[in-house]
Amino acid sequence: MGQGRAAGSRAGCFADAGAWTTLSAPFRTFIDGVPAPRDSEQLADGCERVRDESQQADLVTFGAESGGVVWLGRTKTGDVAAIVVTSGMPDAKA
Repeated sequence: MGQGRAAGSRAGCFADAGAWTTLSAPFRTFIDGVPAPRDSEQLADGCERVRDESQQADLVTFGAESGGVVWLGRTKTGDVAAIVVTSGMPDAKA
């Protein structure tokens, strides 16, 4: 497995890397310090999907509990092979 990163924001996402700037822009837009409303598709459990039809790309959010860790497992060539999100609970198994 690769390096872990704390998931304090309680959200993670999967996205097409080539369209990252466009797909993530709605989540990085603030008005007076408050996240701006965004035009996203609402999915189950509070998840969202943002699409860029011109690049045929998607970004999909998922919940990651506070204190949890997101691990990326990579192949020898550096490709992502597995993604594990822990619960943030002490002694919890991924």
